[in-house]
Amino acid sequence: MSTMASNESRSGSVRLVQFSDTHLLDDPDGILRGARTLPRLQSCLAHARRHFFPADVVVLTGDIVHDDPRAYGTVELLFGPLGVPVLLIPGNHDLPDEMNRHFACAPFQVGGEYRTTNGWQVLLLESWFAESEDGEGRLGDEQVRQVRESLAEGTDPHAFVFLHHPPIPMESPALDKLGLLDADALLAAIAGNPRLRAVCWGHAHQGLDIYARGNVRFMCTPATAMQFRPRQPTFQIDDRPPGYRVIDLGADGSVASEVVWLEGYRDS
Repeated sequence: MSTMASNESRSGSVRLVQFSDTHLLDDPDGILRGARTLPRLQSCLAHARRHFFPADVVVLTGDIVHDDPRAYGTVELLFGPLGVPVLLIPGNHDLPDEMNRHFACAPFQVGGEYRTTNGWQVLLLESWFAESEDGEGRLGDEQVRQVRESLAEGTDPHAFVFLHHPPIPMESPALDKLGLLDADALLAAIAGNPRLRAVCWGHAHQGLDIYARGNVRFMCTPATAMQFRPRQPTFQIDDRPPGYRVIDLGADGSVASEVVWLEGYRDS
């Protein structure tokens, strides 16, 4: 896995701001399931910059575009000038080859591994796979092996995992069918690792924050685009506003995190 060094100056904690499921379209006025996805992302980013910057790292956890590689240019324009590393992983609507072409240079990094200066190893897993028919994800045997080895051999005191697809059930039957097909293999690879503190993903367009499988924190981050109603048998659009997540990683291994909702947001 490739490694990109962090440039944060605070030794006590590192702030990550995570955006997921932005579903950008080539048309800046484009609408997806009733949502104008670009203004929603712009509003989330502006809100984060007002309330949670300076941040040390920005993370985009998949479905960055909605099947149109031309929209990656918008990501470059929005996030390139922030002055912090921008970590990306592909979702099922992304095009990994185009992502690697667009984001080949700093401040961007697609997948791999990122280390902070306060003792965190951040793994960026890629669950996109070419044979996916309906949007489900898969890591594959080789990547699962890399996860196990990276966690076992890493020298940083603490570890954090990002991916796109949910590695645990979301109690939504239609959505769970489109989750991580080899979730059991991933969970076995991370089981019992004393350094692992949290696993965080997107894809589900809703929030979740629980402790499971020991003392590991499992978190789902809502979309900057539209949300899905939790725990429904079918996909139903929720009336929840755009959202993103703020994560503070402490040098002592603590994870302070919250979902930030843009309450009152209305598409113009």
